[in-house]
Amino acid sequence: MLRKDYLLSMMEELTSAVASVLGLRRENKHVEALKQLDDLLNKQFRLRSDLLRRLPPEQIIELFRLGPGIEADKLQQVARILEEEAVIYLETSRTDEGIRILMKSLHLYLYSDLNGATRNLQVLPERIACIVKLVREYELPPETSKLLAVHYERENRLDEAADIWFGLAWEQPELLAEAEMFYSQLLDKTNAELELGGISRQEVTEGLTEITQLHERK
Repeated sequence: MLRKDYLLSMMEELTSAVASVLGLRRENKHVEALKQLDDLLNKQFRLRSDLLRRLPPEQIIELFRLGPGIEADKLQQVARILEEEAVIYLETSRTDEGIRILMKSLHLYLYSDLNGATRNLQVLPERIACIVKLVREYELPPETSKLLAVHYERENRLDEAADIWFGLAWEQPELLAEAEMFYSQLLDKTNAELELGGISRQEVTEGLTEITQLHERK
């Protein structure tokens, strides 16, 4: 009960801060908005925005590791703060920095979701979809792409998961075996299961054939 109350309190504070930041953005007070987000990070997690901008997502995750597990709900809170910060950078024409932070936020959202985060705190699938839409014209880091593929598989969006693994197989030779395994596992599903996931057995077979041939050439 205490943990639940603590998380709800954190979420209420974050929601209030996001609303305040939105108001500052509408007034073009972007510096003030960034400072408010930085202050929230410091208050809730004893972290600073400049540190998180420097650290890769894998190292940020380690900051929230607790024994063998991860503090997934705190991690998704940090992801939301980074997302809000990234939007400010995009609005102020600092596109490269904004996209880089968005990708980091996406990685943290995906990791927290796959490690037991409370989905209804921020409606995680919607937050993930929002960032994917914003970065759709950019190439994600391979590790983030893998997390996104697993997310799509969990959501039974098998066609989208397959697209990601197919792209990774072509672009990252070291991931060929994992991509091949994913397609092989799809073949264990029934035709009805595949169709529900938006992909046909023929598409799976053809994709696996191409990946296998590529693997053999490598």
